[in-house]
Amino acid sequence: MAADNQLRLGVEALIKQVDQHWRHIRIHTCGIWENLAWDGPGRFFELNYLAVGSQLVIQDGQAVQLKQGDLFAVQDTLRNSACADGQFRLYYVGFHSDQAELNAAFRNLFARLKLDTSPMSLQGLQQDYAAMMAELNLGRYDSALVKQHFLHLLVRIYHGVAQSAQSPHHKLVQAVMHDLHEQWHAGERLLLAEISERYSLNERYLNRLFKQETGVTIGSYMNTIRLEHAKRLLETTSMPITAIAHAAGFYDGAHFSRTFKGKEGVSPQDYRAMHRNG
Repeated sequence: MAADNQLRLGVEALIKQVDQHWRHIRIHTCGIWENLAWDGPGRFFELNYLAVGSQLVIQDGQAVQLKQGDLFAVQDTLRNSACADGQFRLYYVGFHSDQAELNAAFRNLFARLKLDTSPMSLQGLQQDYAAMMAELNLGRYDSALVKQHFLHLLVRIYHGVAQSAQSPHHKLVQAVMHDLHEQWHAGERLLLAEISERYSLNERYLNRLFKQETGVTIGSYMNTIRLEHAKRLLETTSMPITAIAHAAGFYDGAHFSRTFKGKEGVSPQDYRAMHRNG
């Protein structure tokens, strides 16, 4: 699990690097390869997406079986890639950087992800490839849309890694969070005992699972929901502080003020004044 989290952080770091240094990224080619065999050396990085069919690709002597919806990478160090004729449609984008550090980051991350030997199953990426192709074919190499869709490919990789790193309790905690928001919007009190009973779990155990997954207790998460609503009321209404405290679900004005200042660093009154002065 720790290794998965490190990998996820690595993808996130690369996304930030590409975003900040986009002017140093060169898109060499972007298009569709359909049904025809290929056999040739690698030239630069590629992110390839099999939108239709299946295919067996041989990369430097290693067989990689691709199925529909698979994203796989080609390293800039690849010596040879080959496949046979077949019924398939492959979208590809070839790229490189004029910065050695950024190339090293791509090389390292693709190696850690093993995307060249273990494709990642993702859906719907052909839309991003088609949009990039359209912009590039019009000569818009510096288009913000090319950058947006290229980054979206990396973001989808990030979510793919994050999903694989989910704990067995991820869906349970997500369901609890959903219930808390639904209860709040329905005007119901947020009681841990009721939530625990709904899932037939001990309160302490559920709270421990919740904190393991999110980093905060259920009580802290409840307070965040209440405080976000209170902040909106402070910013947009002239309601008295005590009325806002009750509307947000706090016991009284004093409890609200203590909790608010502990989280925001200022009193509700100061927060309202700061917002209005802004």
